Amino acid sequence: MRRDDHAIPDAAARTDAAVAQDAPAAREFTLSVRTKGLIVFAALIIYGIVIAAFVFHQKDVLLQEFDQIQQSLETDSQLKQADAAAFSAVMAVFANIEAADRAAGMQRVQMHFQLLRNRHAELAGRNPDLGISLSGVNQAIAVAQDDPSKDNMNRLIVELVKIKNDFTSLAQQSELSRKRMSERYRKQADSVTLTAMLLGALGLALLGAITGLFFRQLTLDLNMLRGRALAIVNGYRGDPIPVRRHDEVGQLMTAVNGMAEALDKREKELMLERQKYFHQEKMAAIGALAAGVAHEINNPIAAISGIAEEMVQHREQTMGECTAEDCATCRPDLIHEHTRRLAAITREIAEFASPQAAEPQWMDLNARLRSSASLIRYDRRAREVELELHLDSQLPAVYGVADHVTQVIMNLLINAMDALEDKAEGPRRVVVTTRKTRGQVELLIEDNGHGMDAQTLDRVFDAFFTTKPAGKGTGLGLSLCYSIMKTHGGNIDIESAPGKGTTVHVFFPVTDTEYKDSNNL
Repeated sequence: MRRDDHAIPDAAARTDAAVAQDAPAAREFTLSVRTKGLIVFAALIIYGIVIAAFVFHQKDVLLQEFDQIQQSLETDSQLKQADAAAFSAVMAVFANIEAADRAAGMQRVQMHFQLLRNRHAELAGRNPDLGISLSGVNQAIAVAQDDPSKDNMNRLIVELVKIKNDFTSLAQQSELSRKRMSERYRKQADSVTLTAMLLGALGLALLGAITGLFFRQLTLDLNMLRGRALAIVNGYRGDPIPVRRHDEVGQLMTAVNGMAEALDKREKELMLERQKYFHQEKMAAIGALAAGVAHEINNPIAAISGIAEEMVQHREQTMGECTAEDCATCRPDLIHEHTRRLAAITREIAEFASPQAAEPQWMDLNARLRSSASLIRYDRRAREVELELHLDSQLPAVYGVADHVTQVIMNLLINAMDALEDKAEGPRRVVVTTRKTRGQVELLIEDNGHGMDAQTLDRVFDAFFTTKPAGKGTGLGLSLCYSIMKTHGGNIDIESAPGKGTTVHVFFPVTDTEYKDSNNL
């Protein structure tokens, strides 16, 4: 059987179920725009803390450098004082080397030497590793104290000059070290300042880039949403918007997709209801037309039939007066037979198209099948098709709307006829069977047409899906049948395979409770 069309309730239900299943997961991983803003704000705070920690660390390093420079200055000052004390002691020795009172001169030298000792002690206290010893001067001054001769005084001068030179050398080294520390301090300060500025500029650039990208993407997504909303209003029902965001905009995209799916579902349901209404209107119009045609045709048919009967009677009465050759071409019995056939055809059309009750009622399914099969035999597609009816005479009545059931039967028979049009070899056969199965009445319509593949079979009940060429199928036939059977509390199942034909199983409820339950869902 060629797949004509099919109803959408199951597809829509599957879509709603999938959305319902995905909703908790979407909520679980959702990050709102406010949350994203708080994350960026927290990242900025952390970044600021990192920069502050770096600056304070470098400040501590610079303070240590500064302390070292300060200590170097103090050490340099003490070295200079010690150097001055050593120079003063040398000058005192020179001044008293020729003194008449050598004892008094040694006392003056001792005074300057004591000052040198004090400076050396202060310097050694600050710099334990100073490396300058006054042992040589102490020995020289002790010798000069015992014997303040000129030679001893000269040796004292030599020792004092050595000490002075040591102090001078250390002062020079201290000054060079301080200059290096000052240069390092300056470079370190410049490096810290430059690094802090670069980190700040980098943070601002990064924040600007993230903010720009965020709002650019937000603008693109909102424009896409606006365009899709306008497209949906104008009738677009294509692929949904891909949802790549997990915030309020992503939820809005999901809502727009759901709105499009819901509108598509409602439009298809409305189309099905319109098809039902159009069918009822069409059947009513056909019924009125058939009644008028039957009335107009029946009168001349009755007249022709009466004339034929009179001819038969006259022939019987005058049979002895005319020869067989004279009556050979006179066949009033054929006229009478075909007038009866015309009358039967008009009666079948009138019965089929007669108005049916719009309310559900008990009906004879076999009678509906016989009436539909009788009428469809006049379709040109059925001229070369063997239509076989295997109807169960013990079949119970079914409950439903007679006109809707007729619509299902006609759609399925027409689909079966269409599936046999392209069959090139072998007989074209459609077999209609009724039986009671598992507490339900089952209608089977089998054809030996080309069948359907698995992909087509999966979409057989999709609305607006058809394998028929343009202008021959609307894609609503099977969809409408599916909807009608669901409304009646029944079901439709299709079995098919390429080259093996198609079998349609239609299940009708045998109680009105099932019909009412299906309409209360």
